[in-house]
Amino acid sequence: MLGSTDNILNGRKYVMNKQHKLIYLLFAFVLLISTLPFQASVVHAKSNSAIPNSNNPYVQAYMNSMEQYSSTQDMDPLVDPKVEEQIILNTLELYYELDIKVLDELSNYYPDATTSKEVVSINREDKVNIMSKIMKIYDSVEEVEVKELFLDYLDRYAMGPNDSESEVITFIEENTEKEDLVNTTASYNGTGAGNWAYNNWNYYRRDYPKFTGDFGTDCTNFVSQALHIGGGKSKSGDWTVSRKNLTYWTIDSAYQLNYSWKLTDPSPWISVKEFRSYWRPKSGVSSYSADYYRQNHEQIYSGDIYKGDVLVFHKGIANFVTVPTHLMIISAYDSSNKDFLLAGHTNNRQAYPLLSAISSYSQIEILKIN
Repeated sequence: MLGSTDNILNGRKYVMNKQHKLIYLLFAFVLLISTLPFQASVVHAKSNSAIPNSNNPYVQAYMNSMEQYSSTQDMDPLVDPKVEEQIILNTLELYYELDIKVLDELSNYYPDATTSKEVVSINREDKVNIMSKIMKIYDSVEEVEVKELFLDYLDRYAMGPNDSESEVITFIEENTEKEDLVNTTASYNGTGAGNWAYNNWNYYRRDYPKFTGDFGTDCTNFVSQALHIGGGKSKSGDWTVSRKNLTYWTIDSAYQLNYSWKLTDPSPWISVKEFRSYWRPKSGVSSYSADYYRQNHEQIYSGDIYKGDVLVFHKGIANFVTVPTHLMIISAYDSSNKDFLLAGHTNNRQAYPLLSAISSYSQIEILKIN
């Protein structure tokens, strides 16, 4: 996954009183400054990373939680911890920007101080309250862009670090149009994709960029290749990449990527967050907390999950939100332990037990690609 962020809502026009909007934005800012003291911390990231935004309460909460648990280290991580931390910081910056826009719009339906505080709260219960309020007024919202903004909020917080809101997940599914891929891309050969990943777990093709340097990780790029080359999924829409020249193969910067490769920004071919957004509406989805999977893996193993299905790993952040940071693909089965074996890049794996992979994550989503 790459740490790029996209202001997907910039430039949208909202039909509301500008003075009214400004009052609530100023209120939220003053409220956050007065209630959430910040202690500066150094970001543990690679040399091209940035110091976190001191005015972002989500980043503050994450950094404070990392200070509390800094002594806990995964001795065999799936992703370079420094790169994964930068992914989390970039994502939290984007989430806060979007949530401020939600606050702005929601104030038209709930013009009270409590709602304004809860929208950008770092308390899980407050997020749940806001999701309930959004669902109550959703059908009365006329602007398509505002509905998308609200639905994105629900998607960010429906799955928490320790629990999931089943009612919210159902609401999202009912209000997200499933995409018909019959005419846009080939049917998926999951066995072929899983086998390709198993056989190429430690190999990098020169006709695709290689993310082994200081610029992001290769996990999504690897899974995308498995779906396309092994699984027969045609490149389609934003899910595509092609070479422009031979200058850069191993990518160490955005400049090198843009110079030698053609792809969208942000790209679902190389970004975990964008891959999930692109493929989730095209897939069946099963979600489990790490604890639930550990306790029920034998039953889950006997269900409808197969080789070639994609695992999205979510980090729990300060007990109020999860961030998708890593992708792997089912490459084999462990019938003795009733567990799935995974292949993936970054810290490369061929047939790595899911029971081991979930040790550093709070939630997993399994995308059953159609």
